Amino acid sequence: MRSSREPGFSIGEVARQTGIPVTTLRFYERELPGLFPIRKTSGGHRRYARRDVSRFETVRTLTDEGLPLGELRRALMSRGDHEAVREAVERLVEAQQTGARALEALEHRIGQLEARLRALEQRPARKGWFGKR
Repeated sequence: MRSSREPGFSIGEVARQTGIPVTTLRFYERELPGLFPIRKTSGGHRRYARRDVSRFETVRTLTDEGLPLGELRRALMSRGDHEAVREAVERLVEAQQTGARALEALEHRIGQLEARLRALEQRPARKGWFGKR
């Protein structure tokens, strides 16, 4: 529970809210130092604001979608040059579109195969070799 003297979310609360393990939250803090300013209580416990929680979720989404953490770090550390992130996002969008097209083609092929199977199942049974069944 949060007390009025120590506002913000504990690292455990952030982990529960986001589904991101505490060790990964700490890793993100180390790897993206400008994105997550660490605030601590007088007892040395980390505290996070709502925007920090959103940032953790965004970083997780971007990395889950294939954006390398190094590229994200490089863009955040640069002074206004977000070209690296823009290019990575463009590559990510292109890869997702390619994947969506491939999935659509597979779904179409599955539909064709299922229709063919239904047609074969509806045919009358044939006799075996030499008229034997």
